[in-house]
Amino acid sequence: MQIRACARLHGFLLVLIAALTYAATVAAADKASQCDALFEKAGEAASRGGDDGQFTTAADGTPSWRPTPNYPSAVRVGIWGDSHTASGSFADAMAQAWGYPPEGVRAGHIQAAIGVPGVRLGIERTCLSKGWNLNFAYRSGPQQAGFTSTLVQLVSQDNDERMVVDFAGSDGAPAPQRLTIYLHKPDPDTTLVLGISINGRPEAAPLVLEGDAHALQILPETEIRSLRLRLIAGALRITGLEPVYRKAPAFIVDVFSTPGAQSKGWSQQRVQPIDARYDLVIFQYGTNEAPSDSYQAEDYAMALRKELKQFRALHPQSRCVLIGPPDRVGLTPADKKLDYPARHRSISAVQARVSPEFRCEYWDWQKAMGGPGSVLTWAQRKEPWAQGDLMHLTSQGYAESARRFAASIQRPAPRAPQPR
Repeated sequence: MQIRACARLHGFLLVLIAALTYAATVAAADKASQCDALFEKAGEAASRGGDDGQFTTAADGTPSWRPTPNYPSAVRVGIWGDSHTASGSFADAMAQAWGYPPEGVRAGHIQAAIGVPGVRLGIERTCLSKGWNLNFAYRSGPQQAGFTSTLVQLVSQDNDERMVVDFAGSDGAPAPQRLTIYLHKPDPDTTLVLGISINGRPEAAPLVLEGDAHALQILPETEIRSLRLRLIAGALRITGLEPVYRKAPAFIVDVFSTPGAQSKGWSQQRVQPIDARYDLVIFQYGTNEAPSDSYQAEDYAMALRKELKQFRALHPQSRCVLIGPPDRVGLTPADKKLDYPARHRSISAVQARVSPEFRCEYWDWQKAMGGPGSVLTWAQRKEPWAQGDLMHLTSQGYAESARRFAASIQRPAPRAPQPR
């Protein structure tokens, strides 16, 4: 009886595993099909000429490679932080407060946090098939290679995985004239094979990348309204996208913030800089460091110095501002054991003390809100500036914070161009 029962159970498990495997396969195929449908729809959004899907490619180091434009008259700002600056509400309001209308503001370098809710990418629509994963520097071991200063990697080693980006959206933003895809090959000795198509047109001949390639440029005959990348063979880590527009923007803001991020992402070894000259770099962390049971002000100061040392090494000539955590009040019984307003005040005090050591200004977000406990007042407004969790702000609250920031921090000016 026991043998018969075990046999029946074994058979049931085999059927269940097969069913689950089939369901996963179908789900993956459905997701790939959805990405293809989005790509085709994006390609139909505008009239297409005969050369609308034609393009050439260039890998870094090849003769046809085109350098990143300097945009000498544009002001460029980079923001690294957590969810408080990830959504773009802060960045957009900051730009407007400094006198830059939305039509003149563009993203110069886009992090690879595709599909992450609450992250501003500057892309109208995106789609990933099922086999992609994201690596975040603050969650990764210190020995993990391949991170650039975007601090995010989009990773896959599954054949036939797709990524679709639709640039030209309903907001009237222009489509890029060319696009650079920054990547990392985990093993330089292996071959990476990609299928690429633009503007809803058929895929070009497979692109083969060998050796230690770090970037790939898509150089179209017209413009890139939409792009589909298909991983045919090999392992691929995408670290960022860089669109280049026909008309130079007046203000470039690169948002590299992600929800949940901590500044310890900057303790990664060998973080590589991206090819960008920033007039202002903003380092905004603290909220996600606050709940730690092991928090000690001096330990935090020691870690912050290590992180800022690498951050400033990558941006030695840029003006720098640290932004502390906004105010927060705990709601759950577990949170009541921690005095969040006092903890955020402690973190802000450490950041204010350490920032001058690295030639950085400091803006105390908690103080700008009204001090410890002020988030309650922000949440009780008729049109609330803080959400019900008393930790995150509303889009209006982030916009108001950005206006106060812009009023306190001198408007950045373009740095003098340097020869390449």
